[in-house]
Formats: sequence, structure tokens, C-alpha cells
Amino acid sequence: MRQIILLSCLAGLTSCGSTSFLTMAPAQVNGPGRNGHPTSLSYHPDSVEVQVGFVRYEPTELVFEVEIGNDSSRPVLVSPETFFYAPVDTASATTTAALQPRVAAVDPELHLKQLAVRLKQEAAKAEKVSWFEILTTVSNVAEDISSIKKKETDEQVAEREERHQSTEAYFDEQREQHAQQADNLYSQHQTIQEVALRKTNIKPGEYVRGYVYFPRTDMARRLRVVVFFNERPVTFDFTQQSGLQYNSSTAATATAR
Repeated sequence: MRQIILLSCLAGLTSCGSTSFLTMAPAQVNGPGRNGHPTSLSYHPDSVEVQVGFVRYEPTELVFEVEIGNDSSRPVLVSPETFFYAPVDTASATTTAALQPRVAAVDPELHLKQLAVRLKQEAAKAEKVSWFEILTTVSNVAEDISSIKKKETDEQVAEREERHQSTEAYFDEQREQHAQQADNLYSQHQTIQEVALRKTNIKPGEYVRGYVYFPRTDMARRLRVVVFFNERPVTFDFTQQSGLQYNSSTAATATAR
């Protein structure tokens, strides 16, 4: 019986705790690893070194880490909002990225402004008493006053008080949700300020490193990431694969029964 269950588990992997996942890696790994992530390195004839690695998937974004070092004698301008990637068919991977549909990187400055606006809105909602809440409170007070002249049963009194308390709890919960959202937005804003690659001029002998965010895509098997310095493109190919991860503990439990 155990063998039958085990074979059934292997035949129907999804029923044994399997989960799908995506992986992203440089097509050419020739740079030093960063925090366990492989990287691709390009040394431009203009004495500018560019290194790119994939960091992680987020719900709506792909996060890459880009490092640009300036070994030249002149400043180098880096504008992350000009970066983009293009899905590339693996059958024609030599096709230039210019011929492919481009997906622009998220502009960090615009993103910070948008987060600041949303943060202000959520913080205001967390402290604000809406007109609907005011009207509801007035209505509840009026109902309490009118009940004095009525002969309510204990059940009716309890029902009215419970209903009013429930209404108050609802408005308190709404404010709490807005406060939590404001906290989340504040954390996002602080994180992007600290880790995102920003528009900058790199002085000779210096380097910059930071995260670049792109809108997420799960369908492309290969992405051609294009990084610019002084408006000069440097391209890096990344391969994306999907697979299944199996929960061995679930399988072990199934075979033991």
C-alpha cells in the first residue's frame, strides 16, 4: 500500500505539495558573485566597467543590481530611467534589442514621488473622521436618545448597543488599515531611497551600485537588459526558466500512511 501511495505521489506531483517557481540567471556568468547571485560583467573600451546581476522577483517587478565603475578620466552620467529590457526569442537571440519591444525600467525619482503622495493620503485617512462616520455617529446618538422614551426589552437594548459598538469598531478598523498601509508605504519609500540606483554623475575612479526595478514578465525565456552610461548602451542577456519545487515533507507523510 505504501508503494502504491508513493507511486501515486510521484505520478501526481501537484498533489504532493509541488509549487511552481521561476529562475533568472545571466546567460554569460563572468562577473563576481554578489550575495549569492551570479553576475555578468562588461568592460567597455571607454574604461567603464558595468556589472549586472538578478536579485529577486517581486509581485509586479523584476529587481536587478547594477554596478558601474568609472576608470576613465571624465565623469560618467548614469540615468536608470533610460534602462530597458527586451524579450528575446531564444531561436533568434542574436537579433538586436532595438528590434524587440522595450520594457522601460521604473523611474526611481517618479516612483519615490508617487509613494510620497500615497503615503500622505493614507496617513491622512488614518487620522481623518469621514462624513459618513460623523453622520453614523449622529444617527446612533439620536437613536439612543429616542430609546429613552421607549420601553425596550433587554434584548432590544443589547442589540442596539452591540450594533453601535460594531459600527464604531468598523471605523476604527478602517483607520487602522490606513495606518498600516501608511507604514508599508513609508518602508518602501525608505528602502528605495537606500538601495535604488539613482541618476548620478560618477567621478573618475569612483563607482555606483544599486537596484534597478523593471515591470515583471514571466513568459519570456530570455531577456536582453540594456544599461546606459553617457547614453551608450551595454547589453546583458538573462535566461528565465520555470520549474516545480516538491515538498518532500508532504511526500514523506503520504508514504508513511
